[in-house]
Amino acid sequence: MSGLLGYTRMAVGWTIWNSRTSRRRQYGHWVVLLGAAAGTVVHASRVVQCIFFANPTARVLEPSAWNIAFISAGILSLLLLSIGLVMLVNDSLVDHAQRLATVDELTGLLARRELLLRGAKVLKGALSDRSLLSVAIIDLDDFKVINDHYGHPAGDLVLQNFAIEVSGQLRRTDLFGRLGGEEFAIFFPQTGREQAAGLIESILSSASVSKTQADQPRWTFSAGIDECGFDDTLSDLISRADAALYRAKRKGKGRVELAGPHSLTPA
Repeated sequence: MSGLLGYTRMAVGWTIWNSRTSRRRQYGHWVVLLGAAAGTVVHASRVVQCIFFANPTARVLEPSAWNIAFISAGILSLLLLSIGLVMLVNDSLVDHAQRLATVDELTGLLARRELLLRGAKVLKGALSDRSLLSVAIIDLDDFKVINDHYGHPAGDLVLQNFAIEVSGQLRRTDLFGRLGGEEFAIFFPQTGREQAAGLIESILSSASVSKTQADQPRWTFSAGIDECGFDDTLSDLISRADAALYRAKRKGKGRVELAGPHSLTPA
């Protein structure tokens, strides 16, 4: 029995060792490894003691000092192992909750809260460095019609395809996330609004000529863009871009509008 228990502890420790990641929290792994190592040593010692040093006339459960020591050590190692496993489960739940808070589950993009937090940091850096920063607010056109005609699974697929299409054409420094529903936002550091509009126009043009299967809906989007001023808040910047978006919707959809008197329409 001690040999079987020792092998079990060793197998648990080996499994946990191979499951280590680069995450910041590793305490649960080390507690489990410590408990598994202690249990392996205790039960292996028990096997050695029973084979080579045990009194052949003694009973298996005789309350001797050796038996009490082995049982106590085994219980303590099992307790340590159990605590470590509970810590691992808790870490997994925390990681899952953090992922839900930072990543949109459907599209894999930044979720609204995380996007706005990072956007605020980017804006703060732009204001501090007096550098350019533009934001685009994007909304898929007639998305309700897509859901009503093709069904919500097709609508979800459109959102996923849109996220893939746009992500593949953005720069590594750009921040792309989902604000909610069919509305998205992109922050363009070190970029003026005309340059940002050119990038969005390129994405819109490629989306309009992309081939889709006959049973899948085509999609277009409208976008409003503005760049930050030196006394802007994040709310100011987003509000102006959002107003430009609604102007694009009123002017026919499938187009890009700059905040202010300027507008751009894809060729």
